[in-house]
Amino acid sequence: MAHGNVAGGVPSAQVAAADGWVCFEDEAGAWLNGPVRRTWGKAGHTPVLRMSGKRNDKISMVAWICFKESEKPRMIYAIKPSGGYTKKDFPRFLALLHHRLDGPVTVVRDNYSSHISKHVKQYAQRQDWLSIIQMPSYAPELNPVELLWAHAKEKLANRAFRSIHELHRAARSALQYIQRHPELLLAFLAGTGLELTPPASSP
Repeated sequence: MAHGNVAGGVPSAQVAAADGWVCFEDEAGAWLNGPVRRTWGKAGHTPVLRMSGKRNDKISMVAWICFKESEKPRMIYAIKPSGGYTKKDFPRFLALLHHRLDGPVTVVRDNYSSHISKHVKQYAQRQDWLSIIQMPSYAPELNPVELLWAHAKEKLANRAFRSIHELHRAARSALQYIQRHPELLLAFLAGTGLELTPPASSP
């Protein structure tokens, strides 16, 4: 993997030899009052976005973009309609990832406190199918899931949702669209400058 194997983790060649998946992970939130973006409007008439006033109501999302040699890339996600994710959520998520992919998994993720908790580390050490690579601190530009969030949130922009249910439905629709278009997942990876297959060595 480029960029020094992302903090010195398992090289992609080793993962491929084990017939495994490389999965980038990240979490994000979305609020009832969605992000505001520049948009079009009639000349002389500034578009007005009516907000719900419930600024603190949000959903939490987690997603994985997964790559494997000779396979189409895959995206797996989950949405939580209230509260954030804690250390107790991640062992369950990792087990779900293994079940969906049905093979060895190398997870590449940041240093979020729940990721590096003792609870999660102990779970990971007991799983012979699982390897975890911690990304360098403050390096979101190396995670293709960050680009996934940017793409998904464009579909939530300039909207004020009336309920968590409505926001949940819109976020799910945005993520399902990405899920159906594996070419987007490849574009997100390309946007980081990472390469899963190391370049051939010179003779």
